[in-house]
Amino acid sequence: WQGKFYEQTAGTSMGSPLSPVLADIFMEEFESSSLLTADLRPSLWLRYVDDTFVVWPHGPDTLQDFLQYLNKQHTSISFTMEQEQHGTIPFLDVKISRNPDGTLGHSVYRKPTHTDRYLHQRSFHHPSIKSSVNRTLVQRAFEVCDQDNLKRELQHIQTSLQRNGYKPNRIKISKPDQRVPYTQGPPTVSPSVTLPYIGPASHHLQRILRQAGVKVYHSSGNKLQGSLHTHKDKQDSSSKPGVYRIPCECGKVYIGETGRNLPTRLKEHRAHGRRGDFDKSAIVKHSHINDHKVDWDAAELIAPIQFWHPRRIREAIEIRKHNTVPQDIGFHLNDIWLPLLQTDGSPIP
Repeated sequence: WQGKFYEQTAGTSMGSPLSPVLADIFMEEFESSSLLTADLRPSLWLRYVDDTFVVWPHGPDTLQDFLQYLNKQHTSISFTMEQEQHGTIPFLDVKISRNPDGTLGHSVYRKPTHTDRYLHQRSFHHPSIKSSVNRTLVQRAFEVCDQDNLKRELQHIQTSLQRNGYKPNRIKISKPDQRVPYTQGPPTVSPSVTLPYIGPASHHLQRILRQAGVKVYHSSGNKLQGSLHTHKDKQDSSSKPGVYRIPCECGKVYIGETGRNLPTRLKEHRAHGRRGDFDKSAIVKHSHINDHKVDWDAAELIAPIQFWHPRRIREAIEIRKHNTVPQDIGFHLNDIWLPLLQTDGSPIP
């Protein structure tokens, strides 16, 4: 950020698929040890990821002491607390309330900043995407609300969808059918394709592909997100792994792949030349045999690719597309793909 690199000193990286698993394991251990040694314990402790619903039967005076006790158990864990107001409290997307008979009621919770703004009926999206808005809201109402709050929530959904341009006769507020049809034998996997939605032509193409047994899914076209630029500093492409190209003064090039950065790989090539290990670098061997000069400064990364197998495939493709020095052709490509790689009209060996 602004030319500076920051190191995360605790926890896993943001976005890592391992993060929620490790966090859950840590919290289970934290809860077991902390609740076991507490002087007073809640009668109910329910947690979803990092949100916890607690029933405290010991009065409000001792609740603050319990919060301070939890925050002293680990230096990296800090709890905040929200208490019920006027007999209600939100937990995730559920609003929990006390009923006069002592039971708990539950309804859909919306933040004060919620505007009931959903995908408008006149927006240029496939009809199935618009109908999913109706279906998702109704399904959540049936899953979250009790019988006393369900009718009120369904009425709210109907009013909100009408404000977003949906016609009353097209709004469905009945309980979605979640039954899965029973089939004998292994499930059949149908071919599918995702296409951009472009209006009536998409519907026509969908009917044709459906007759051929192909499922069609539609994606939206240009979005505002694609026009917005990130504020992060751009990383130099040469610092990434990928497929690279080294030119020679004779017009030929060397194509290679590396899991390290390009400067490191170039140093290895040049080191082979200084030590006389010409068989370890095709470009160095070509330069030595033909007394050619390698343009090391013009070497470039032509395809940043992180994983080894895709890199090997791309390397083989680029070798076929370029006029290369004598080198290993790399990953075997079926000859059926060669016409697609022939971009300049010259034959591909």
